[in-house]
Amino acid sequence: MKHLNLTIAKTQLILTMKKIILLIITTLFIISCDKEKDDDLNLISIDLITTDNPTFFAKTVILYEDNHFLIKTNLDTFIKSYPQEDYDEIKMQLIQDSNDKDVLLMTDYLKYPSDSTTILAYHLQNGSCLILDQKSNEIIPIIEMEEYMEGEPMGSRGGRRFYIKGDLFLEIVDFISVTLDHSK
Repeated sequence: MKHLNLTIAKTQLILTMKKIILLIITTLFIISCDKEKDDDLNLISIDLITTDNPTFFAKTVILYEDNHFLIKTNLDTFIKSYPQEDYDEIKMQLIQDSNDKDVLLMTDYLKYPSDSTTILAYHLQNGSCLILDQKSNEIIPIIEMEEYMEGEPMGSRGGRRFYIKGDLFLEIVDFISVTLDHSK
């Protein structure tokens, strides 16, 4: 009987030790996953325009607007963000329209639809815009940007991700690299 009780005690001890070891391993795994997740995001903080100065925004260009956010910049800053080539006609129209309007929409002055993403990303990255949280009516002073690359060297993509209040707001693909199979 004494031998049976000793065997039961050893079995319970072994089971308890296994549970403790499993708990420790699980905890370490979870902590390591959280750490890896944070380490993978190499976020850069970007200071934005934080005052809705009427003089600075006398002529405003709305870069983006939805139920959550309003993103805008002033006319001069917007004009400087255009590429140098093949946009003179659009710039002239923009300047002409600004004589009659104080608020202009970026989407009305694009050569290509994809320009809207590129121009918005430019202003976010350079901090040359004001972001208004439409739900709380607060100006957002800082956003975060991550430069990323995914895949292998000859089959990858990369770009930038912009986070507002920790949530992914915009992802722009700056490059795609593919290897063509010429053996066929």
